[in-house]
Amino acid sequence: MWLLTLFSAGLFVLPAAITVGGYIGIEYQKVFHGEGRPAPGTNNPLGPGPDGDGRIIETNTWCQKSFGITPFPGRYVFNPNQWGDPDDLGDLCMNITTDSGVSEDTLFAAGFSATWQYPVGPVDEPVHAFPNAKLLLPGDGPVRLAGLDGLRLDVSWSYGLGSYVHADTDSAVLGAAKVNANVCVDMFLAADAADAADPTRARYEVMVWLAAWGDATDPIGLPAGSQANHTINGTRFDLYYGDNALGQTVLTWLADRNTTDFIGDIGPLIHELKHHTGPDASDHLGYVAFGSEALYSFENVTFYVPRLAMDIDSS
Repeated sequence: MWLLTLFSAGLFVLPAAITVGGYIGIEYQKVFHGEGRPAPGTNNPLGPGPDGDGRIIETNTWCQKSFGITPFPGRYVFNPNQWGDPDDLGDLCMNITTDSGVSEDTLFAAGFSATWQYPVGPVDEPVHAFPNAKLLLPGDGPVRLAGLDGLRLDVSWSYGLGSYVHADTDSAVLGAAKVNANVCVDMFLAADAADAADPTRARYEVMVWLAAWGDATDPIGLPAGSQANHTINGTRFDLYYGDNALGQTVLTWLADRNTTDFIGDIGPLIHELKHHTGPDASDHLGYVAFGSEALYSFENVTFYVPRLAMDIDSS
C-alpha cells in the first residue's frame, strides 16, 4: 500500500469534463503509508472562477477515523467515518470541494470523493467505514413519520479502481477486483426523538441501496428472500430485513440494478415499512446520510459524488 495525497481541483464543478480513468486535479504521489498523510483540512484555493467572477473553489482533505465536517453552505455534515477499523488495518481519505459562488440556499451538497483500501473484515462486522454526507434535519431535528410528506433524493455517483475519480462505473471491473462495497442512503429511526438521532440507540436502521458489489455485501435478511417491492421512477427496490448485532431491526431496500443516477421521493419506502415490522407513524426519523459502506478492497478504490441533494418535506 502507498500514501494518498488527494488534491482534487474542482471535483464538483467539472464532472462533465472528466473521462474514464482521467485525473481531475488529484495529484497522488503515493497511496497510503508512504510519506505521511496530507494535513487534515489543507486548503487548495483555485482563485477566480472560469468566468472571472471572483468565486473561490477549494478542496479540503480529511483522513481521520471520524470527524464532523460542515463545509459551505452548511446543510450537510461530512464524515470519513472509519468506524470499523480500530486496528488501522486500512486507510481512507475524503475530499470535499466547495464553491463560494453557490447560493447559501442551495439544496445540494459540496462535491466529494473517498479513496480507500481495507482488508477482509470479520464475518459478523465486515464494514470498515461509511464515508458520507449527512443531512442536517429541518427545524428541531428528528421528524415524526406522521408528518413526513416526502424525502427527495437527487444524486449522481461513480465508483472505480485507483486513486482518482471516474466518470462512469464499470461493475464488471469492480467485481473482477473483488471490491466489496455498496452505495446507499442510511437512516435511523426510533420512537424517542433523541434515540432516533443516535445510530447506536435507534430502534431501526433503514437503508436504500443503489448499488452493491462483492460476495460479502449482502443486506441483512437476504437468505429469506424479498419481502416486498416498490418502484420509484423506474427503479425497482426489493425489501430485506433482519436484526443486527446491536439488536436493531435493519430494513434494506435494494435496487434491482446498480443505479448511478437517481431522482425521486424515497419517502414511500419508509412509510411502507409499517407493514413489515418497521417503524410506524409514531416513530421519528433522526438521521439521514448518503455514502458508501466500505467492506474491503485489495487495491485502492474511489467513490465519487459530484451531485447530491436531499430534502425532507414535513408538516
